[in-house]
Amino acid sequence: MLTAVLIIAIVPAFLILGLGLVARAVAAQRATPRVVQYTPERDSTVLRDALLIDADRRAASAALIDLAVKRKIRLIAGAGKRDPIGVELVSTAVLTTEEGALLESLFGPEHTSTRVRRLSAGRRALAGRLRSLLLSTEHALARDDLVAPRRVTWPGVTLTILAYLGLLVEAVFLVVTIVGADWAALVTTLIAVAATIATVLVTPSSWRRFLPAATPRREHLAGLKQYIDLAEADRLRMLQSPSGAELRTADAAAPEQSDPITRFHLHERLLPYAVLFGLEREWVAKLKLEHTELAATDLDTVGLVDVTVDIALAIEAAGSVVELTSAVGDLADSAGNVIDGVFELFNL
Repeated sequence: MLTAVLIIAIVPAFLILGLGLVARAVAAQRATPRVVQYTPERDSTVLRDALLIDADRRAASAALIDLAVKRKIRLIAGAGKRDPIGVELVSTAVLTTEEGALLESLFGPEHTSTRVRRLSAGRRALAGRLRSLLLSTEHALARDDLVAPRRVTWPGVTLTILAYLGLLVEAVFLVVTIVGADWAALVTTLIAVAATIATVLVTPSSWRRFLPAATPRREHLAGLKQYIDLAEADRLRMLQSPSGAELRTADAAAPEQSDPITRFHLHERLLPYAVLFGLEREWVAKLKLEHTELAATDLDTVGLVDVTVDIALAIEAAGSVVELTSAVGDLADSAGNVIDGVFELFNL
């Protein structure tokens, strides 16, 4: 019995597990940074960049935080953790079409001043709208020849089918080995079951295929992640970008070559990308530290970090940055009036 289990269960189980790991590695399509980058590319948006690094789950939250960093909205944490987070549209805000689509996806035409989106039904509707938003963003990337029009699905489907067939075979062996009290074969079969279940867990169901035109953008984002991850002056002197000497404008200055206020604003702009990379808490702490250093020398800079504090409180109230979009309440204008849809939004 043990020999049969080894040939029919163990070998196939570990074979498909190996193929699942290969599929996972291929799906990652990792980009290697050529140089450290200090700013996003000028023609990029947070939503598009999120898909280019497969950060779909964090895309909407990062884009919402980007609006706060750009002073187009304010995030207002509730008094308690169960209170929805307020979102206030700044009266002078000029929204792009993509930003308007994001807010319409988040707040939808059916929202009311009394609805709390923590309810499961509201979460499902929100998730559906956000999926549609990301799908339209992915189509835009496909039109720009950055991603393939269709996702790669056949490896995930094939390996999942093989895994379920393997589980059926292993279930038969479990019954036979238990009835026959063949404990060595039983333990071996359980190992095969574990490997098969691991295959289902590690194998991506599908993934977007990045085209050659996306490589420079993905390398730029990898360089930006490297900067956010290693943003310490002494270490960055060793990682200085070759183009750093040219980045002297207030909009894109290398941190070592700019005044403290410019550097603070530069780092604040990177907060949405820190969210995409899963480094938001470390980056908020860095922004607060920079503000403390500024405030020690110039009292006029004390208000600079207000946006960062609002964002930090909102993330804390939501529980995590991923939960931020489902924790928001209604969208209001600067006078506190609820905005009922994208048409009213653009007519403000």
